[in-house]
Amino acid sequence: MTKFIIISLIFFALQFSSSQSCDIQFDDVDDHEVIRRVHERDIFNATGQLKFCPSALIVQNVSITNPLLKRLSILNVTYFIELNRINITALARLIGFAPLTVHLYFENTNKFKSGRVLSPNVTNEQVLCAHSSPDRTEILRNCPKLQYKDGFYVLNHTINIAIKRHQSIIDALFTGVVVMLVTGGTLCIGCGLEIEQLKNNFKRPIPLIIGLFCQIVYLPLLSVAISKIFRLDDPTSLGLLSTASTPGGGSSNIYTALLAGDVDLSVCLTFISTTVAFGTFPLWIWSLGKTYVDFSKAKFPWWSMFLSMITLFLPAMTGLLLRRYRPVLAHRIARFLNPIAVGYLVFILTFGVYINMYIFYIIDFKSIVACCFLPWLGFIGGAIVSLIGVRDKKKTIAICIETGIQNTAVAIFFLRLTFPQPEADVALANPILVSMATPIPFLVLVVTRSLMKRFTFCRKFLPKKAQRKAEENGAKEDKPEKALIKELLDENKTDDQQPASQMEKTSL
Repeated sequence: MTKFIIISLIFFALQFSSSQSCDIQFDDVDDHEVIRRVHERDIFNATGQLKFCPSALIVQNVSITNPLLKRLSILNVTYFIELNRINITALARLIGFAPLTVHLYFENTNKFKSGRVLSPNVTNEQVLCAHSSPDRTEILRNCPKLQYKDGFYVLNHTINIAIKRHQSIIDALFTGVVVMLVTGGTLCIGCGLEIEQLKNNFKRPIPLIIGLFCQIVYLPLLSVAISKIFRLDDPTSLGLLSTASTPGGGSSNIYTALLAGDVDLSVCLTFISTTVAFGTFPLWIWSLGKTYVDFSKAKFPWWSMFLSMITLFLPAMTGLLLRRYRPVLAHRIARFLNPIAVGYLVFILTFGVYINMYIFYIIDFKSIVACCFLPWLGFIGGAIVSLIGVRDKKKTIAICIETGIQNTAVAIFFLRLTFPQPEADVALANPILVSMATPIPFLVLVVTRSLMKRFTFCRKFLPKKAQRKAEENGAKEDKPEKALIKELLDENKTDDQQPASQMEKTSL
């Protein structure tokens, strides 16, 4: 057995060394013949050295095969005969991998140079190829990479250009605006939270259990089913799985408030799912994603999940404290929730789509459909399960939204840390597309509901409660916050009137 292993190793070593005889050795390539120093919209040079070819052969022509014109454009190809060097000038157009195949056409000069000096670390196969005589049979035997076609010896060599994406200021600006809107929306939600309602969610935990089940169990299994049905490749499947395994996003609270759902339940679900995700996220990647990626090489974004929990906890607690000690200010802040929610929705669907437009060029149609189905089927599944188990409209809205909306930033950081570029850029196109597809149903619902309230002939399609509210011409009942503000103002007036009456008595 040991002798067989040694013979096999020698055979593979000879095969590897023979493949290096009469070949182009490109500069700045890794072990997989990939050049990784190129960014999109850059003009770059790929240079290589022709080595260990027979002295009787001379290069007569050079051609390039570039199958992906949308990713790479060849500007110039130069071959220096005296130096045996090739230089390719190209323009990187789109992120991803662009294969390039160089074809060198040799002519036999029938002039044999036996005195060529080679470096001392060459193999016997390379020496045999370099010192081959002008005989065609000997050249083809000693140089296995050469082919004879139409009177020329042809050498084909393929390299891959890994085109990476530039991280521009616009990307940082987009991330900053999203964080500000989510933080501001969470602060407004915190100003409207009620501590008693939060306690009731834990005293009656059935909606919490149903919501966590839909978010932690149903959605990852749904992503695997979608990957199997659409027969997605490994990067896309891992992108969907990592997106479905992440905790709930802070934007789910904003959407729940926008659609008049149970905001207290939504905040509880988001906070608990973010805490539990420290264990469930690596568990799902290990159990379901080991066919897509080596688990030992996966790097989990613990810091990103911790920051997500902090950005949810701090604004919500600040709003609760304001509601407890500064109710008038809390009420004024809470009134900005709807403008922030609508602004967030419009911002994601306009500017967010604009800066991520490149993903539509690197992803195919079935992957786009699969990324859209993940949140939309999550909404539908969460709504069905909550209707069966809870039968409460507001709680159903909260569970439905929490099931379909995930913290895609965690998935993006996970893919960016696990894979090098541009593999990471290609893989994270899936969570970005999921985040772009998520707000579409909410936009349709908000616009439809607004139009139905505005036009009288559409009000009959609204629920009876909504009809009564629309017929009252915008008359709304006083909310607890308004009643509290009136009480505070009345107390201030009585406090001001008491010293004035005392002054009158003393003057008399």
